[in-house]
Amino acid sequence: MDPCDKCEELLQPFLDRELTDAEREEAETHLDACTYCRKRYKFEESLRRYVVSACREPMPADLKAKLAALRTPL
Repeated sequence: MDPCDKCEELLQPFLDRELTDAEREEAETHLDACTYCRKRYKFEESLRRYVVSACREPMPADLKAKLAALRTPL
């Protein structure tokens, strides 16, 4: 298997801290050596931080009302 394909397979579990010690070491070794996969990792990590921060912000009441008005009954 191509090392980048393997890293792609391990990336989400790596970010979720679900890998075994051996898998984590394999992923870290590859990320240290591969610029492309390291950029992918940094992107995924920053995307997760953005999503977490966006989820913490409450929706303004007027926006919530506008969205509710757009709903159509089933």
